Amino acid sequence: MKIVVITGANRGLGYGIAKSFAEKGHKVIGLNRTLCKEEWLEEIQCDLSQKIDIEKSVAEIIRRYGKIDILINNAGIRRFNNISKITEQDWQESISTNLSAPLWLIQFTAPMLKQSKGLIIFIGSHAGEYYFEQGVAYSSTKSALHAMAEATIQDLRYEGIRVSYLSLGAIANRSMENDEWKMRPRDIGQLAVAISELPSSIMPAFVEVRPSMPNRSPISGLERLQYI
Repeated sequence: MKIVVITGANRGLGYGIAKSFAEKGHKVIGLNRTLCKEEWLEEIQCDLSQKIDIEKSVAEIIRRYGKIDILINNAGIRRFNNISKITEQDWQESISTNLSAPLWLIQFTAPMLKQSKGLIIFIGSHAGEYYFEQGVAYSSTKSALHAMAEATIQDLRYEGIRVSYLSLGAIANRSMENDEWKMRPRDIGQLAVAISELPSSIMPAFVEVRPSMPNRSPISGLERLQYI
């Protein structure tokens, strides 16, 4: 049984990933601001925008279990606005949750992950590679998260820690009319579990995941180039 720590496990994608690991018999601890209070999931209430909260939460996990095998940086917020209008609060909250929280989590869990020869999974987004209007905060932080994952590989690989960054396409995280073609949270959970079960000699550093049959674009062919 592995000790799996995941942020934002109370709903959506994080819930699906956490459930997939739990069904494999692993102990899953969710660091959540809002608790979902289900028996299979152990939770620690944590405000990921606060470094001290993260430090205390990791210390509590170590006190209870004495080890950490897998860290999944999943939690993120989405703030959309034109670059000329985005507020300082939305910008700072995006940075603190989407970027700073994973950094502090890695710092505080690294000693345990070194001992267990563990795994860090970054949950990224196509928004970090494919940019769009009003996405300055979200795309900037997701792009930087990918850079953080690559730097983490360079810093920690010789300590025996593996790192994977998942660049995810459209996921059925929220109820919408066109959800039928999107990827399911549990499908991504199965992928994360599969990565954790790979031999320690290999590391899928960057994994891009797309829906197999996405929503059809209203334009096609050469015409698409007019909108880049």
